[in-house]
Amino acid sequence: NDSSGTAVKAPRIRSKNLVSVIFCEATAIYGVILAIILLNKVASPKDKTYEFSPEWDWATFYYAGYAVFFSGCSVGFTNIASGISVGIAGSACALADAQDDSLFVNIFC
Repeated sequence: NDSSGTAVKAPRIRSKNLVSVIFCEATAIYGVILAIILLNKVASPKDKTYEFSPEWDWATFYYAGYAVFFSGCSVGFTNIASGISVGIAGSACALADAQDDSLFVNIFC
């Protein structure tokens, strides 16, 4: 990471590097919230038999399983993309602030 090396030459930006980390933590909260919501949707079956009746609706249960799986995947992939983007932007902001200290407030406003 370029911004950690920059903190050696410009120690005043050490705390400003944490801004991008805080933004990444905020996006991670969305993944935790979705995991809690999806976990509450899963319940044990009411009829605990080991044989399925001929009227068993397989399509609905396949749909539900794939919906839960891919909603988790979509939030995970968006968090990865968001984390990379925020990391790159935060590093660029910290490096720009290391060169000119009047930029930090202007970048975030």
